[in-house]
Amino acid sequence: MSSYSLGAISFALFALAAAGFLTCGSILRMLMFLELMLNAANIALVGLGPETLSQAYAALLFAVAAAEAGVGLALALAAARHLRTQRTEGMTDLKG
Repeated sequence: MSSYSLGAISFALFALAAAGFLTCGSILRMLMFLELMLNAANIALVGLGPETLSQAYAALLFAVAAAEAGVGLALALAAARHLRTQRTEGMTDLKG
């Protein structure tokens, strides 16, 4: 694949994930769309950058995505347990 097609795929995946993140109401769906955005950034890094450096950045971004998934899921479960909802509309109270 050429770098233009990988860039187009990356842009389309990122745009769809960003639209899904902004329109959905569930915390878990928002986390999944955030993971898709990070994967689109990985595709752009590997497809458009120099080979060894972009692969190193992509591996680092995979580690960041794994950490974000773990912390985000723990926060989502804690918020769902405390507020008794997984919908973002019901989460208006920011007090601990």
